Amino acid sequence: MAETSGAGAGTGAAPGAAVPPGQRQADEEFAGTDRLTEDETLLEGADIAGTDDARFTVLERQTCYNLMASHDIGRVAFTIEGDAAPTILPVNYALVHDTIVFRSTLAGTIMRFARGYAAFQVDHFDEERREGWSVLASGRCRWVRDSGELARIPQGRLPKPWAEGDRDQVLKITPGRVTGRRIARS
Repeated sequence: MAETSGAGAGTGAAPGAAVPPGQRQADEEFAGTDRLTEDETLLEGADIAGTDDARFTVLERQTCYNLMASHDIGRVAFTIEGDAAPTILPVNYALVHDTIVFRSTLAGTIMRFARGYAAFQVDHFDEERREGWSVLASGRCRWVRDSGELARIPQGRLPKPWAEGDRDQVLKITPGRVTGRRIARS
């Protein structure tokens, strides 16, 4: 496929240098995926939410913390320099004094790249009833190495990681922003 745009297009980049792909051209495989013109209308399909008895609620901060405390597996999201998209990995965690605490290995991806700023997400869905909630927290993520700080984590509060291998390093995310949403049916 010929490159039509993107970094390195027409710049004489060195052979073998990593260059982002250019804009893809439409082909027959994706026929029918063009955008609608202003004169066309969108036909309602099964994937379009119809009007029903669903209620959408923005959750208060304390409710978000209560929901986070009710689970022990969530996702940590962070960026790796040079990657175009965030990396999102599941972790077993505990909420200790409104701080998200989890374990990693010293050479683990989270340990190497999540320190700095990270986001944390936990949710619960009932697919049959089509309702659920989601909480997103973001803030500083740091490695807990101080023995006094480690001692303040109540014994037995950190769940056993599902992943095999020693997870003997502790990290914590101190949320600055916490948001949540709930969809419930009457």
